[in-house]
Amino acid sequence: MRITTLITALTLVASIFVPAWAETMDVDLEATDGTRLKATYMSPGRPGPAMLLIHQCNMDRSSWSVITPSLVDAGIHVLTMDLRGFGDSEGDGLDGTGGFRSFMENSTADVDMAYAYLVGQAGVDNTRIAVGGASCGAMLTADLASRQSGVKVLMLLSGPPSDGAITHMAATSALAVFTAASRGDPITPGVADRLKGAVDGSKHPHSIARIYDGTEHGLPMFEKNADLQPTLIAWLTTELLGD
Repeated sequence: MRITTLITALTLVASIFVPAWAETMDVDLEATDGTRLKATYMSPGRPGPAMLLIHQCNMDRSSWSVITPSLVDAGIHVLTMDLRGFGDSEGDGLDGTGGFRSFMENSTADVDMAYAYLVGQAGVDNTRIAVGGASCGAMLTADLASRQSGVKVLMLLSGPPSDGAITHMAATSALAVFTAASRGDPITPGVADRLKGAVDGSKHPHSIARIYDGTEHGLPMFEKNADLQPTLIAWLTTELLGD
């Protein structure tokens, strides 16, 4: 009897403190050409802002596990997606006909699809949406922000934004921008100066650039620069939640 009572009490406590619709689930997204892309949607279990994260082109969506738990715990809905040919997604990736250029062109529609899926989820506040990525993922999400007026927060790690994306940042004072890069990055030479220049042109008062010594490209910057990850998480939660 005592064991049954204890189990009942614990179940009641869990039902109070864990929202019934909090979840993490893998989802299949079908691209316009029929390619099936795998994504993971993480809900904090309550209404709130959301963020789409796109990985760099030598990783997959699992790489974002270094920051997603903190974002979800703070109350942010998160979607991560494997780009075509990476992780669990179908497609040729960088090895297809046309190489990197063709891959990026195809991925443009893919990230639009992922964005539409995220903002369509129950509880997502469409007035508080962030997008971000590393390397090629940063390039894709920078352009995505210029196409989607609902994006209010943009995060770019080691990925050079296009001229059009930089123009959009400068012209959109409501868009907060966070960038980070290494000065000696051998993958995208000059990316530190380009990202700093993009932030310098931003009219949002909270836009910030973190430029580091070293050669790390994308997420490896977290391990080399201990301040980057907590600074980024604090900045994202403040911009999205107003804390």
